[in-house]
Amino acid sequence: MVELRALFDSTRALPGCVGGGVFQRVGESGTTLYVESWGRVEELEARIRSREYARLLAIMETAPEPPRLTFDFVTETRGLPWVERLRLDGGDASKRSPARIER
Repeated sequence: MVELRALFDSTRALPGCVGGGVFQRVGESGTTLYVESWGRVEELEARIRSREYARLLAIMETAPEPPRLTFDFVTETRGLPWVERLRLDGGDASKRSPARIER
């Protein structure tokens, strides 16, 4: 856990890193969630190719159980206009396309 926190502290200072963190449930030391959020796919790809990412992979190899590694890509972002339509229309606006995609 300490190693992951140190790794993330250096990662969040990198250009393109927009968030993330190291998380554990209170009272449970066995499972850790490590999250990095990147602004662009190209920045994420550069991160994965980096020497520092090899350090993350090495830390993962020391886990008592095989870790699960996933990458979630956002294909659409909805903002306040979508919330307003939902609240004002009272209907299911999820089936309608959003008025504006925010980037």
